Amino acid sequence: MKFSKAFFSNKYSPFFKMVIQTLLIFAIVTIPLSINITSSPPPYTIYDTSPSGLSIFNSLLQERGFNTTRTILSTEPVKTLPDSSILVIAGGAKNYRSAEKIVIDSFIGRGGTLLLLVGSGSSYDLARYLGLGISASMLLETENYYPTPEFIFAHSPATVNGTLCFAQAKAILYVSTSSQQTEVQSIATEPTTFIDKNGDKMWNQVSESTRSYKVAVAISRGSGVIVAISAVSFLSNDLYTAGFDNINLAINLIGAYSGGSESLVCFEESHKRWPFASTEGIVNQTYGAVILLSKTRYFIFVAVLLLLIFYYLTPRIKDVYKTKESYKKFISKKIWSRRRELFDTFGSPINPTVEEKVLSYLYFQHELYPSKGYNYFILEKMKFVPSHLFEEEERELYELALTKKLDHDTFLFLFKKLEIIQKRRRYK
Repeated sequence: MKFSKAFFSNKYSPFFKMVIQTLLIFAIVTIPLSINITSSPPPYTIYDTSPSGLSIFNSLLQERGFNTTRTILSTEPVKTLPDSSILVIAGGAKNYRSAEKIVIDSFIGRGGTLLLLVGSGSSYDLARYLGLGISASMLLETENYYPTPEFIFAHSPATVNGTLCFAQAKAILYVSTSSQQTEVQSIATEPTTFIDKNGDKMWNQVSESTRSYKVAVAISRGSGVIVAISAVSFLSNDLYTAGFDNINLAINLIGAYSGGSESLVCFEESHKRWPFASTEGIVNQTYGAVILLSKTRYFIFVAVLLLLIFYYLTPRIKDVYKTKESYKKFISKKIWSRRRELFDTFGSPINPTVEEKVLSYLYFQHELYPSKGYNYFILEKMKFVPSHLFEEEERELYELALTKKLDHDTFLFLFKKLEIIQKRRRYK
C-alpha cells in the first residue's frame, strides 16, 4: 500500500503523462491504418482452404518433408531465415519499401530461393526490381485453352504427360543478365498466344501477333535462385483439384534449386490486405504498420512532432474544456472530516472552525435531502456574514433569491458571492 502511494505520487506524474501521450500518438497513427474496407481474407494464403487459397500447397510441402511458416508483421523475419530456405511471395496489395526489397535481395544473394508468383501491385514491382520485365497486359490463347482464353496450357517438365495451367498470366518479356544474374531455365507457351494490349479480351490479328511467350523462369542471382511464375494463382487449390501439375512442378523446382540441410519454406504474407476483424488483420495493420513506418524518417519526424504537440496541449486541455463543478465537489473542499485533517505550518493539528463543522453537517444533510438543501445552506452561510457588509443591491438580491427554490447554478453563484462579501471585513 505504501509503495502504491509512493509510485502514484506527484513525483511520477511526468512519467505517466509521457506514457499517456505515447499511447495517444500510437492510437492516432495506427487507427487510420487499421481502417480496412475489405471483409474477406486475401487470396493465395497458406491457411485459406477456399479455391483461391494455398492450403493444399502448404500441406503437400509438409508431406514431402518441408517445414512451413509465414510472416504477418513485416519482412523483418526474412533477415534471419537460413541461407538454404525458400521464400514464397504470391501477389500482394502493399508495395514493398526500398529497405524491404534489399532484405529480400540479400536473402537471395546469400543462397536463398525466392518463389515469386507475379500479379499486379507489390509482386509486379518486386519483379521489376529483380530485373524481370513483365508485360502490363494479360496473355490470351487462341487455340489451346479451356474454358476461356485466359487459361493457358503448357507441358509440365516435371511429370510425363503432365499439364500446367496459367490463369490470367502475363508475359515475361526479358530477364536482365549480368555477372551476378543469369537465366537457367524457362517455360513458354505455345506459339498461339498473344498479349491483349488493349484489354478487350479479343484477338486483333493485325496489331496483336501470336507467338510463344515465357511464363516461368528460373534465374541464378548471387548465390541464390529466383523462380518467377507470371500467374499469381498458379498454386491455388482449385487448379490442383482440377488435376493440373502446377504444385508438383513448384515443389520439384524449389527442391532442386534449394540446397543445404534446411528445408524451410516461409510464405511472405505481411503485404496482403487483411480484414481488420481477423486476427491477422489486427496484428498486421497495427503493430505491423508501425514496424514498416518506423523505417522511414518522415514517420519518426511526425511522431516526435506529435509528441511535442501533445506535451504542450495536454496540460491546457482542462483550461479550455472545464468540467462543470458539482455542488458535492465544490462543498467537499470546504468541509471538515477525519480524512481531511487541518494542520498549521509546523504540523500541529488545528481544530475545525464552527463554519467548517456546519458545512460538514450541511454536506451530509444534502446527501439525504438534495432537493431541499440549497436555500437552507445559503441561510446558514449568511449567519457567518455580518449584515453591515451587504450592500443594498446585494441584500435585495438574496431576499428575492430565497423566496424561490434555488437550482444548482444559482446556489453556486450566491454561495461564492457570500464568500466575497465575507472577505470585505478583512480589509476594512
